[in-house]
Amino acid sequence: MSSLSRSTSSPASGNSRSRLFEGSFVGGSSSSSSGGGGSSSRGGNDGGEDEMSLLESQNDSSLNALHQKIRAIKGISINLHDDVNDQNRMLDTMSQSFTSVGDGIKSSTKRIQVMLSTPHGQQTCTMVGLIVLLVVGVWILWAKWSR
Repeated sequence: MSSLSRSTSSPASGNSRSRLFEGSFVGGSSSSSSGGGGSSSRGGNDGGEDEMSLLESQNDSSLNALHQKIRAIKGISINLHDDVNDQNRMLDTMSQSFTSVGDGIKSSTKRIQVMLSTPHGQQTCTMVGLIVLLVVGVWILWAKWSR
């Protein structure tokens, strides 16, 4: 329970609470007025105290409901924070992977350029390209005939 609800349940605070609300307006009239509309008998104050007790009870239940909603929102925000951190770690890992793949492609491109700059490298590249085309062609023909 909250400290507010603990402090309202102590007997000492009950006296101060009744003193606090003696002069307040309850139900549109002052409970301490000495005019014709107010009641100076003890029975009239009991009704006001019962009403105050009812209002305090309603406040406590509303406070508890609010506390539960705040707890739920806190749980949701903690889960969101954890999910965001997990996604940031995943993005960092992906970024590192893409960087390493990009570096590998750059080095492969440089090696191919060096190889193509020599006459022997051009012949080798042409031969590899023809072999790849031949394999792809055979695979396509085999796929058509096997249906």
